[in-house]
Formats: sequence, structure tokens, C-alpha cells
Amino acid sequence: MKIAVVGLGGTGSAALRHLARSGHQVVGYEQFHIGHVHGSSHGESRMIRYTYPDLLYTQLVGDAYRLWDELEKDAQEQLFVPCGGLYFGHKDNPDIAATERSLIDAQLPYDRLNAEEIKVKYPAFQLEPDEVALYQKDSGFLRATRCVQANIRLAKAYGAIVHEQTPVIEIVSSSENGKILVRCSSDDTIDEEFDRVIVTAGPWMSRLFKDLNLPLRLTRQQIVYLNINDHEEYFQADGTFPVWIDCDANNCYGFPSDGQIEGIKLASDDLGETITDLDAHRRPVDDDYIDQMRQYAEKRFPNLGKNVTHSQTCIYTNTPNADFIIDHVPNQPNIFLVSGCSGHGFKFTILLGKIIAMLAIGDEKYERDLSRFQIASFKSFIETAGANFLCRRI
Repeated sequence: MKIAVVGLGGTGSAALRHLARSGHQVVGYEQFHIGHVHGSSHGESRMIRYTYPDLLYTQLVGDAYRLWDELEKDAQEQLFVPCGGLYFGHKDNPDIAATERSLIDAQLPYDRLNAEEIKVKYPAFQLEPDEVALYQKDSGFLRATRCVQANIRLAKAYGAIVHEQTPVIEIVSSSENGKILVRCSSDDTIDEEFDRVIVTAGPWMSRLFKDLNLPLRLTRQQIVYLNINDHEEYFQADGTFPVWIDCDANNCYGFPSDGQIEGIKLASDDLGETITDLDAHRRPVDDDYIDQMRQYAEKRFPNLGKNVTHSQTCIYTNTPNADFIIDHVPNQPNIFLVSGCSGHGFKFTILLGKIIAMLAIGDEKYERDLSRFQIASFKSFIETAGANFLCRRI
């Protein structure tokens, strides 16, 4: 089968590799270069963890872990850094209770720790007496850019063709032969017909499918690295400093020292300002955001300093309820899409790529019920042009 994959970030690169390995004739299109920084699939660290207040996502993470392990072995390089993970907040926070229930239902090992126990085991952290933390040993972070590059490298080894710097401007179904035409803006690329087309274009999804009125909101997100003032040994990725999420304080989260960028990465998962023009220059991290992260770190991590060692922005492509969209285009059964990773999706991209590839070739079915991710499930949001964005799923 001849299949195109449009958009080669986390999900698209995984789909391309899976299809090429399965023996299909596949062509990938990327409007920038592989591993670019314009979307949502780049950077040294993206969190992976089981701690979700939603059993389905906890189960999906388990499926994704197995595929990341497979990719590491095939690529023969470390892509996942295991360091454990903390999910903490006020002891009465309902997300703590829901997350603990998901871990129990999924039969996953974890520890429930109070502030004193945290201080002994993870001395960089300072929790309040009325706060608790859930520790799960399997958490860690993925080296996002390297994951994308590994998928592409292996896909090419399996025979995939990759067009970089090649924007796709239109995807057209033919009523005569059932083929799908992929039209590009590059003079070096000939428009080509395919049996199936998979689109994983991230923030650019609505440009390619204007008529679908997908309920997607693009937001500008910011991250900051702060220097370590003292006790560098407290912040290492050897288990001393786990990845973490504070489910009370503006959904703040962070990572240990990643060995690549000086300092400690912190950010807030709350939605940033809406992006209306993807072609506009994206300004650097705001001064008031840096101050916000400094104030948070002063309270939570006494051994961190106030010097910014690195900062950057990225884009979240959000659905109203932070669920993914995984489906074929209505009335066009040979065009498939994945969208709305909503800031928490990179850990799933290896799985989402396989799932959408399975849907496209139709020779096997994923074991879990993913009906909530179909376009029809977002009908009420689509009818109101996606105006009401309900929540974040950190």
C-alpha cells in the first residue's frame, strides 16, 4: 500500500517508521527540517509517567512504554532517562485521590509520602505539612528531538522516502479512482497520489482541514531553566531528583539536571496566550513568567538560584478537554489524522503513530476502546467553534 505521512514530529515519525517496517511504500512530508523547534516535538526532556487521574491514560502509557523500549533497542541509543516521578499537592486535592486510584486499578507500584519523608528521600524538595506526594518509580523523561530523529532514521533504513522543507498545501480525494492527491508548495517535489494519507501536522492541522472546524486552540507555552546554587547532587537524574508535577500550584512541573542544558527546567502547564498567526515571530519568554518561576522555585526548591541559564517557548495544540483526536476524516475514509496532544501528548506519540498506522492499513485493531477520541465525540465543541476550553490534563 502507498501511504503518505504529513507532519513528521513525534507522532508522524512514529507512524512513518511503523509503516515502513511493515513493508508499505511510505513517503513523509515535513515543512521544516527533521527535529525543528517550531512545533511541539522538540527539546531535551519530555516527561513520561503513569500518574494520571484517568485510568485509560494510565493504560495507554503502559502500552507506550513498551514501544519506547523497542525504539531504544532498534536505534541503539538512550532515548528514555528513568529517574522516578513525584505527583504532589494538598492531601485533599481530588486529583491526588483520582491518580492514586488509577495506579491501584492498573496494579502499578507506588509510594505515598508525606512532607517529612520527601525531605529525607529527595532533599531538594520542600513540601508543606499538609501536602502529600505519590512516587512512581517508572517515571522519567524522553529526549524528544532524538526520539523523532531516531524514528526517521530507522524509517529511512526500512525504505521510507522523506521530503524535508516541503510544505503540504492541500490534500484532495479523487472521486474517480479513490486515490488521494498530496499537493506541495515546493518546486522540487512533484504532487503525488496515495492510497492512504495520515496527517499529524500539529499546530498546522486546521490549515489543512479548514472545513472540519476542529476544536483546536493553539497556545504559546514557556519554559525556564534556573541555576543550581548549591548541592548539585540533590538535582541529578539518578533518582535523587525525580520528574515532578505540582497539581496545586498553577500545574507547575519540572525535571532533573538533564546533562545537556545547565540548570533545572521548570514550567507551568496552564494554558498560555492564544496563537492566531503561526507565521508571526514568536517572542522570547516573558519577564513576568521568569519572575513567576523564580518565586515558585524559592518556595519549593531552596537550593536553586535565580539566574536563568536557558529559556524557550513551544506550542500546545489543545482540545477543549485535553483528549486526543484520532480518526479518519468524515466522509473521507482514506484520510486519517491525529491532533490535540494538548501539552501532555509527547509520551504517547510512539503509540499514537502506531495506532493511526493500524487504522490506515486496517489489518489489525488496537485493543483498547478509543471511541472518545473520535471526531464525533467533539461534536458539541465543533458546533460552538471550540469556544469553551474546559480543563487541562497535566
